[in-house]
Amino acid sequence: SPNTPDPAKPPEEFYTIGPGDSISILVWKEPSLSTTVTVRPDGYVTLPLINEIQVVGLSTEQLRKLLEEKYKEFVTDPFVTIGIGGIPSSEVFLIGPGTGRNGAFPWRGNETVLQLLTRAGGLGIFADRSNIRIVRREGDKVTEYIVDYDAIIKGDLKQDILLRPGDRIIVP
Repeated sequence: SPNTPDPAKPPEEFYTIGPGDSISILVWKEPSLSTTVTVRPDGYVTLPLINEIQVVGLSTEQLRKLLEEKYKEFVTDPFVTIGIGGIPSSEVFLIGPGTGRNGAFPWRGNETVLQLLTRAGGLGIFADRSNIRIVRREGDKVTEYIVDYDAIIKGDLKQDILLRPGDRIIVP
């Protein structure tokens, strides 16, 4: 498929914030506005002077710009720095009878299917090696990729798809 993620070219977007993530917000020269917050399950955080603000789905860059705009009402020329601490919202899920180990695994950035399967203990002897499915949900859109493990091992790295947070890897 032409839309298959290319492992040789990592995605260019910034990290996307999810529920449970720990975010440190530093407003330069404004210690009373600087804080560390955890994103609630409803996607909101509470910040000094701003109160409730939705952050889930925003990139760190988008959040920085949004907070700088909101804090302009209270501070002359606010400069905001965003730091991401704990990121429990970034997991991938490996399931199916053909896996070495089922479960949720922390997403480690530019990790591919082969890297995740290796970390999970490889494939079982009865795994359907040519029919590994990656199911990705982005909003209402669900995309499914079929991966051939043996093709990756033989050098077809286009099959070795870059994983994204929330991906489900199904090994029949």
